[in-house]
Amino acid sequence: MPRAWYNSDRTRAAAKHMATFFGVCALLWVASFIPAVSAVFHTVEGGVYQAGSLFGRAASRLFANEDSLSAQLNVCTNRLGASTVLAANAEANQREVEEWRALFGYESRVSVQGIAARVIARDTPEDSVVTIDRGTNDGIQVESAVIIGDGALFGVIDTTSPTSATVRLTEDPKSAIPGAILGKQKTIGLISGQEGALLAMDYIPQDTLITAGDIVVTSGLGGHIAQGIVIGTVIDVLATPSAPFIHATIRPVHDPREWTSVLVLPYPSTSL
Repeated sequence: MPRAWYNSDRTRAAAKHMATFFGVCALLWVASFIPAVSAVFHTVEGGVYQAGSLFGRAASRLFANEDSLSAQLNVCTNRLGASTVLAANAEANQREVEEWRALFGYESRVSVQGIAARVIARDTPEDSVVTIDRGTNDGIQVESAVIIGDGALFGVIDTTSPTSATVRLTEDPKSAIPGAILGKQKTIGLISGQEGALLAMDYIPQDTLITAGDIVVTSGLGGHIAQGIVIGTVIDVLATPSAPFIHATIRPVHDPREWTSVLVLPYPSTSL
């Protein structure tokens, strides 16, 4: 077969195929202007696009580098942890600022120079004893009164070391704080902790007029705690005619478990 004829046939066949392809393309382009045909084209086009997207995502998950995914997970986890820590620190700092503001307001109001300290450790709830970060090197002495907030009694210094001290809280059953009813300074009782968050006031004389809502303060008896420091309010009174004393239940002004900033008053205390 002559080579020239062979090449001529191949050229004509190629030209025929190209002409057919372009003809079909032109026909489809013209048909796309027909609304019915255009709608079919768009439907087919959308289906092909969705199928391609699904295939692409599946291929990405199938062939993704596991080390890279693990690294990205670690980065996200670390960022979440850092954000949580920042939020917790911000909340704690705001709480601490509010506590110091209240203590400094009390210090200014009563014109007393106390020793600011922080709670750094808490013992078991049965003991109700906490440790603060100030000690004898800072002038802390045993039996000094410790207050929180705007002047509520937190507890009394129990033991000391050069750099720290322990505070026995008012809610401890072992505590014994002389108390009185505000405005009735002759009312003398002994305040101690009881089961739960409430306090008990015992040894109140039978002829004392005491009712729910009365404010209980330190009496100053004993000399190491100033008179007039607020302890709480009376919520219940038990007076038995045959008993020599009245028993009162007291709700503290503040929950000592919520406070980390305290003020240790000078010892021996003077009346506030």
